[in-house]
Order: sequence, then C-alpha cells, then structure tokens
Amino acid sequence: MENPTGESVDGLLRLDFDRRLTFQFRGSGDTSDAGLPDSRELGGTLGLGAMAGGVLADAHRGSAERNHIGPGKPFIRWMSGEMVCARGRAVRMIPPMLRILAMLVVLLVASSVAHADGSWSGTWATAWRDGGAILSLEQQGDRVTGTYPLYGGRVEAVAKGQRLDGRWFEGDKSGTFLFVMGRDGNSFSGRFDTGEWWTGARSAGRNGTAEFDLSSPREAFQRFIGYGNLARAGRPDEWGTAMLAVEFGTAESAMPSAEQLQRVKELFSLIDLTTFHVWALPTEASGNMVPVKLEQSGSSASVTLTMVRDDKGSWRIHMPGDEELSAARRTLLAARGGQEPAADAFKRLQNPRDTMRSFLEGMADWNGAGRALALSTLDLSAIPEAFRDGHGALVAQYLRRVLDKIGLVGLQAIPDDGANRTPYLHFSHPAGRIIIAPSGPDANAPWKFTTETVADADELYRAIDDLPPPLITPPGLIPDAPFFTLREMVRAHLPGLLGRVGGIEYWQVIAAVIVFLSAALTGLLGAWLVRRVTAWLAGDQISQSRVFVWAAGIAIGLLVAVPFPPVVGAPEEVRRYTYPVLGMILILAGSVLLWHLLEVAAVVLQRIAKRTITATDDILFTLLVAAARLGVVIAGLLGVAHFLSIPASGILAGFGIGGLAFAFASRETLSNVFGAGILVSDRPFRSGDWITSGDIDGSVEHVGIRSTRVRTAQDSIMVVPNGKLADSVINNLGTRRYRLLKTQLLVTSGATPEKLDAFTEAVRQRVTGDEAFVANRTDIGVSSITMSGVQVELMTYLDVPTQNAERAAKHALFVDVVQLAEKWGLTLGAGMLTADQAKAVTGTSVTAG
Repeated sequence: MENPTGESVDGLLRLDFDRRLTFQFRGSGDTSDAGLPDSRELGGTLGLGAMAGGVLADAHRGSAERNHIGPGKPFIRWMSGEMVCARGRAVRMIPPMLRILAMLVVLLVASSVAHADGSWSGTWATAWRDGGAILSLEQQGDRVTGTYPLYGGRVEAVAKGQRLDGRWFEGDKSGTFLFVMGRDGNSFSGRFDTGEWWTGARSAGRNGTAEFDLSSPREAFQRFIGYGNLARAGRPDEWGTAMLAVEFGTAESAMPSAEQLQRVKELFSLIDLTTFHVWALPTEASGNMVPVKLEQSGSSASVTLTMVRDDKGSWRIHMPGDEELSAARRTLLAARGGQEPAADAFKRLQNPRDTMRSFLEGMADWNGAGRALALSTLDLSAIPEAFRDGHGALVAQYLRRVLDKIGLVGLQAIPDDGANRTPYLHFSHPAGRIIIAPSGPDANAPWKFTTETVADADELYRAIDDLPPPLITPPGLIPDAPFFTLREMVRAHLPGLLGRVGGIEYWQVIAAVIVFLSAALTGLLGAWLVRRVTAWLAGDQISQSRVFVWAAGIAIGLLVAVPFPPVVGAPEEVRRYTYPVLGMILILAGSVLLWHLLEVAAVVLQRIAKRTITATDDILFTLLVAAARLGVVIAGLLGVAHFLSIPASGILAGFGIGGLAFAFASRETLSNVFGAGILVSDRPFRSGDWITSGDIDGSVEHVGIRSTRVRTAQDSIMVVPNGKLADSVINNLGTRRYRLLKTQLLVTSGATPEKLDAFTEAVRQRVTGDEAFVANRTDIGVSSITMSGVQVELMTYLDVPTQNAERAAKHALFVDVVQLAEKWGLTLGAGMLTADQAKAVTGTSVTAG
C-alpha cells in the first residue's frame, strides 16, 4: 500500500488500499474487504451513535459507546480524522471541515428521522366543523387506539410515519379518517371519509377544575358552570364533563349524545344571561328537589331551574324542556333589546363580566392574538408610554396568577350589567384590590381593570403566593413567563433570596448585576470589533475618536440589556426613572455611532464612485449619505420623545408646523437641496465632466447637498448653488462623442491654385491618417479670399477621451500644418515659424504626400 501512514500527498489526504488489507472496527466482529464497512457499523465506529443516540432509537445504540478507533474515544478520534486499520496504525482520512459538516448533517438527519417517527400517544384537543372533542391516543408499534368520551367514541388506526389511517366508532356508527402529523409533532391535520376536516393539537390535559362533586345543589351547580366556562373557552370536551351535572328526563335520555350536548350548551347559554351568587345556592335540602332562582343584572327578569337528587344522593340540574328553555331565553333577552349577543360581543368590554372573560381568554392565547386582547382590559394610562406595553405584559402575568390563587366559581358570578357604572370589586386585600370599572365617563367607555389594580398586582401576587389552590380556578391556561420561571426556581432552591430591599427581591438585584456586567462586557467586545471593522474599511481617512468607541460600547451594551428588565421583573417604580435616562443615553450613543458609520460609508462609496465608469458616482452617494444623516437626526429626536413619553404624533405635528416656518425662512437653501435632487434624477453631468453654463466653465469636482464645486481653467474652485445650476442651461462637454475642431488657416503669400490644392490635400491626408481624428467627418478647403490673404477652413472631429489628449492631438496637427505650408511655399499668417523651428518643436519632419 502506498503511503501507508496516511500522510498528505500533494496537499490531499489520500489512502490507497491493498485488497489483502482489511479494516476492523473494534467492538464488532464484522469486517469488509478494502475497508468498506456497512453503514450501520460505520455509524457506530465513527461515534455517530454516541452523538445521536439520544435522538435516534437505533438498534446499534448500545454498541456505539463500546466501539473504539484506537485507544481514544470514538467521537474524539473521529473528529481528529483518525481511523485504525488491522495493523494498528492510525491513519488520517477526513479533512476537519468535512468532518464537522458530516457531523452537522448526521444530527440534522437524526432530528428529522426522530421527527418523522413522532409518537401519536398523548392527549389531543381536536375540532371539526360542528364541534370537537378531547382525543386520547396510545401507540404500540404501528397500532394506535384511542377514545373521545364526549361522544362515547373510539378510534383504531395504523401509523405509517407521520400518517395515521384508521376508523372511528360511535355506537353503531363508524367511518374512516386520515391524520397527518405536522412538522412540529404537536399538531395534525386530517379529514373524514365524507371529506370534512378534522384537526387537532397536543393538549396538556385538564386545567382549572376540581374533582367532580355532586354532593350538594351548590357543588353540582358550580361544577356545571365551571366546566361550561372551560368548554366555551376552547375546550369542547368539557361539555361532556358538564353534562354529568345535568339530569335528563325520560324522553331526553333516549336522545343521541350529540343532541344531548347541544341541549347542555343551550342550558349554559341561558344561565350565562343571568348573574348568581354562590352564597345564595343551598348546600343542604330536606327533599329531593330544590328550586334555584337566577336573576338578571340590571333588570327584573329571572329564570328558575330545578335541582334534583337521585337515589345515590347526587344532585343535578334538571334539563328544562324545549319550550321552557325557549320561553326563559326570550324573557331574559327582552331586557337586553331582544337581540342575541354576537359571539365576540364580550371583546367590546361593556361590562365587568365581559372584561374578565376577555382577560382570561386573552391570557390563554398569550402567544397569539390573545396578548393584545388581554392588555386591552388593563388601564395602563398611569404607566409611561415608553415602557407601557412591556410592563403591561408583566402586570397581566401577575394578575392572571393572582386570579388563579383566589379562584373563580364562574364568570356568571360577575355582573354583566354595563348600564350600572358602579365599579365592580372582585377581590380585596390589605396589599391591594382587584377592581373593574369604566375607563371613562362616556356610556360606551370600556370597562377595565383600574390603575389601582395595575399598580397593586405585584404586591397582591406576593401577598397570596402561599395561599393553597382553590376548589375551582378561572378557565384557561396560564402562559409561561421567564420571570415567574426564574422566581419559582429561586423559591424552590434558594428561598432566602425572596427577601426584599425596598420593592425589589434579593435575587432580582443579583440578576440585575449579572445583566449589567454581561452587557458591559458585550459592549466592550462589540466596540473593539466595530473599531477594527471601521478602521479596515476607512483606513486612515477617518480617525477613531474615543467618543466614537465609547458610543459604540454603550449602544451595544444597552441593546443587549434591553430585553432583560421584564425577565428579572423590574418594578414599575424603578423603570419609571431608569428607563428614560438609559433610553436617552442609548439614543445619544446610537446617534454618534450611526453618524460615524455614515462617515465610513461615505469613504467606501467614494472609492466605489472613483472606480465606476457608469452614471452611478459620488453625486448620488453624497446625497444618500446626507439623507441618511438627516434620518439619524429625525430618528434621534423621535427616540428621545419616545423615552420621555411624548406622543410621536405631537412631534410629527411640530415638525409639520415648524417645517413650514423653516421652509419659508430658508427657501433658498431648500431650493438648493431640491436642486441637488433634480441633478441626481436628471443626471446632466458626472464628476469629472467639463461643463459650461453662463459664467461657469470648468470641471465638476463634487456635488453636495447644497452646492456643486467646479474647478475652472484658472485652477480655481467655483461654488455654484444647486438651485441655480438646476434652473440654468448646461452645456456638458464631457458627454461629447467627438470633439469639434474648426479653424481658419490664413495664407498670406505664395498662394497659387496648384499650391493651394496640393496644400489642402496634404492637410486632408494628414488628418485622415491620424487615428485621433474622425476621417469621414473631415472637411478642408478655401472658404474665402480677403485683403489679408486666402482663408482655408479646416473642420474635423477628434475621437479622444480627455482634454489632455485633445490638446496633444491639436498641437501635433498644427505643427505639421506649418511644415506642410512651408513645403509648398505658403506663408500662414504673420510671423509663421520656419521649418527648422517647427522641426525643433516636434522632432519630426514632414514628407509631402
């Protein structure tokens, strides 16, 4: 075998195998000729099983840790590129970058395979066109079985990767279905054999309810209301649980389960139009029937339901008949205008119950559209606008956990009479109160949790943190939040850090110090990196001032620290003062940083402009940089206004009014600015072009936001306002395709027809034979005869790129013309050079042609 040690050959890592040589992968007895192991053994040998073993439930996972490549661990030796042959020598096979890429590919494939083989086992909250149910599935191999008790149904299916094909059964009815698991493994989409859709998402199970208790009329009624609220909040399977608290008559008992569920929904909808008090519900009764009168807030309307006790002592609500339900509903709706409320009418927050329901449902969908709904129920007007949304989110998290601690029998215990503008007191404690009140004097002003409630939410949370869980909690899930996760960890492991200094807990102080140090370190590293990059881009053309370096460090550090105040739960009284100060420091530092970066960008763009031969040059780049600087100034002002809680609309209105006054006072300056825009859009010239316009005659050197600099033939700089230049007629000599040469040659003596013909023909040949001139646009001949002599007119065009080339071509031509005139015995003008003088100037002689 050539190069048996695996050393590099011509810079490449290469192995040439002998057919008699075999590779043995330690930990396995399998070998293969020429070192070609099967893929599964190779995975174990390279240590891939050790890397992906936690993800892939592969058959060779157990042996992966036992396989070695030489004396080292498999993953380490594989990362170093070594493999061991049967002779015991380590050979380097794979370049490091390829090994890293291979590892990443394996991990990606492993995750995708594990994803594709996701288990169907678990609880799924499912929905279809006319309803939904909680579906519990269990997978064993490729067989999947499950139930959905709400409709007394079950399913049997076969899993094929992410696909599930099966059949559903409800009594004597059945049909087929198809599910396909989503890429996240937490949802599925599917359809029935009828073509109707059936979708679902993984569910954490029941939340916010107690064990089902029917021992008294009060307990039974509370359970019905509690589970009904859960079902309406997005957990339709709880309608089946609520139905356990309902007693159906003989006729209703024979109904299909779907019809019974519909009757339960109608009964709950009827109760939802009333307001009850838990203390008014009886806990004991001498007989087996108890009437429960439910009154409507703000009216005299009421409805009476009957609670019945069965032979086992369990109490239930007797289901009224169809006509009785309809009549009671008409009575209750009559007091509210006779109209059925819209499904989302509660989001208008027109009474305390609607506000509480909106808050709870919004919190349950916190990571979706519910966040905005929940925040709309809080009166955040007392919190500075600069951090209103961020702190409002923290207040909402506090308040949701407080409500969960104090419990809620049912939303129907909260009044729904919006006409009565008396604030509703939901909870009172020495640490604070929970009050829902109108947010303004208008009749349609929404009801919100008051500013007092918002201010007291964190104190209430800490005051009742140790309160045991209530029997019934509010419907809906409590969203996770980093602050409360951290606090629970501190509570579990370091409870001593929950002590307080002022309004801040000890662990919050420690966390704030850690954030500050981390932000400072990040700012220093970021400033160093920015300084190095800008120095590389701009070179020595821009100085790296200490102000710029400090601004970069402060801006980067503060940007890193911005997300952390809500994470550590910074109190509102602390953020009220620190947020504006740190915010304005951030704006100032950021403005300085951006201004300096724009200077660097200007240098880079100027370099690009110098290299380009197209119309994109420093005229456009200069205006772009100037516009960006103006944007930095405006953004800085708006940023300061934001951190000072000054409405942006007022700032913009001020810009509008002040802008009119400024425009009137500086109309000439604005004319020049707009003139620069016209020059960029019309492109009448480029940098380097020679232009003439009135008394302007020179080469364009720079176009700024206000003026254009032109270098004249006298090498002076003429500064021309852009407004004047945009309004004037410009002759751009730099855009000429050819340069015109038109001159008169005055022959003062020696002129005869023969000599004139010979002279003009010789000049023509001289011009057309020179590549600097356009031959087919050359014309020469006698144009007039005067008392001074014979006028010979020469008109031609030069095809040269620059003024210097034009001057050199003219010089050579006129010297040759003088020599030709002397050759043919003609005198041009007075004091014409002799042939010897002309030869001395050009170093050449002229041959007659």
